[in-house]
Amino acid sequence: MPNFPSMNAFKVFAAVGRYQSIRLAAHELNISESAVSQHMKNLEERLQVTLIEKVGRNISLTKEGKRFYPFVVRGMSAFYEGVASLEEDQLKKDVTISLIPSMAKWLVNRLPDFIHANDGIRVSVKPTNVHTNEHDTDVDISLRFGIGQYPSMTSTPLLHDKIVIVTSPSLMIDEKRHLTPDFALSLPWLGYYAKDIEDINIAIQQFLNDENQTIATLAGGIEVHDPIVVLEAALSGQGVAVTRLTMASQYISTGQLVCLFEMPTFTAFQYFIVHPLKRPLSKEVERFAAWLRQCLHHDFPALILTE
Repeated sequence: MPNFPSMNAFKVFAAVGRYQSIRLAAHELNISESAVSQHMKNLEERLQVTLIEKVGRNISLTKEGKRFYPFVVRGMSAFYEGVASLEEDQLKKDVTISLIPSMAKWLVNRLPDFIHANDGIRVSVKPTNVHTNEHDTDVDISLRFGIGQYPSMTSTPLLHDKIVIVTSPSLMIDEKRHLTPDFALSLPWLGYYAKDIEDINIAIQQFLNDENQTIATLAGGIEVHDPIVVLEAALSGQGVAVTRLTMASQYISTGQLVCLFEMPTFTAFQYFIVHPLKRPLSKEVERFAAWLRQCLHHDFPALILTE
């Protein structure tokens, strides 16, 4: 069996066969015509077969050359695909997620687990209340809190949420009364305004058994448009906060906050993974999205959406 030809010889033969021309093959490969001819001569000698022949002033593939040509083309294509695959694996893999600021701290505390299990993938976290759109190429996926209507985007529902009324244990003067509406009314309430304000007010009215009460009637002189700030104020003992269970649960479980009331029904808004409908996800982003879903379900089992 003859020695296996070089890769350059196959590359030259593929070009010659494509153009049926020494001159055009040389132009594509950026080498001289004599170099093309020499490569073809060496290839024929190693294979011990004639691959091209002169037809007048032109050349053509022989019967053996025509039979061999498609195998070379497929082989070269597979070779380049293999090299590209290896190069892709060597590139730094990035995942960029945009998410509501109220969930950013939860995610950042969780991320070391993902990084440890997925060496080489770098995660960029962008907290923002601004929705991403199909033209935002800097963001791969988003975690949003809403009703799931995002034009030109695919939205996958993940979790419900509930409204809870919480305060710091430092304000618990009389533990026997700390779960009653009267006790809550004796404390300052922290102002709050956001898109889930209707659920906030419904929870207050259910807890106090008073349809006339709202966060606006209860809160003092400061109104906050960011639930994170309201929660931080409650943690520092400034008063009663009405917030989401997803935000407060870790502090309730560690005793940093006391839950005065948990709304028995879910909010109108849900958590969604969102990404552009027409932009395919990379395998790294798909892996991250699956991990994110698993973590949310693990940490908030009572809020998992059911079919």
